[in-house]
Amino acid sequence: MLSIVLVEPARAANVGAAARAMKTMGFEHLIIVGSKVHLEDEARWVAHGATDILDNVQCYDSFDELRQHFDLLIATTARERGSPRTFLTPHELGDTLLTSGAKTKALVFGREASGLSNQELNTCDLFSYVPLAADYPSLNLGQAVMVYSYALSGLRNTIGLNAVDANPGQIQSLKQKAQQLSDLLGLNENDKLRPWLQNSIGLLSDRDCKLAHQLISDIIKKIPS
Repeated sequence: MLSIVLVEPARAANVGAAARAMKTMGFEHLIIVGSKVHLEDEARWVAHGATDILDNVQCYDSFDELRQHFDLLIATTARERGSPRTFLTPHELGDTLLTSGAKTKALVFGREASGLSNQELNTCDLFSYVPLAADYPSLNLGQAVMVYSYALSGLRNTIGLNAVDANPGQIQSLKQKAQQLSDLLGLNENDKLRPWLQNSIGLLSDRDCKLAHQLISDIIKKIPS
């Protein structure tokens, strides 16, 4: 699971916007460091449909306390020219998180006006930035959370997990079952659905293959012989 962290947010509306962005992309765990603005009415007004995230916010008093609870902290910050740090774009960050062995991970956003302090940056493990046009060099907090939530949304249930490939024998058995279903539905060789179904089966994970077996079996049972 990837947690979203806001450090000392000053405006309740920004926290509400961040919660709404998280909700739309499937993220649920919001942490706030050194602030209580999520308790203000304005945060709930802006969150609109994501108040459950605000209701379950986890609060820490300090950044040091946050550090104690996570194996991997990813700082979001502006890219510094000449810095020895490696800065990952949101999509590059997604690739990195997929292979990370860390069990607890948090994506950290700094203060609206000043971002993260140098000390806080030095405490983090990875650094990420959003490439922007030079004539408009900043995003507000809600926008930044939305960009990252969107970029990482496909990983929210797989970060730290490796999908298990389906057994080749199971794949072939499923293809035979799909062929049987195609015949029962009267699909001919020129019908695009038949080759699409066969080709797609080879891409299934072990879990999805088993579910597809059950689904096709249930469908076949419902078709009059």
